[in-house]
Amino acid sequence: MGFTPRDVDLMTLWELSACAAGYAKANGVEQEAEAPTYEEHLEMVRRLASPS
Repeated sequence: MGFTPRDVDLMTLWELSACAAGYAKANGVEQEAEAPTYEEHLEMVRRLASPS
């Protein structure tokens, strides 16, 4: 991220976390997908199990 050790020492944990999140977002790191709900899961299973 380009910070010197001294820069990191002067940051709060919140500031460092915000910098890491911003750096990741700016450099194309994908966010984790949310898990489907139980109902969504059952619907996907039904669609895969049914013959086309």
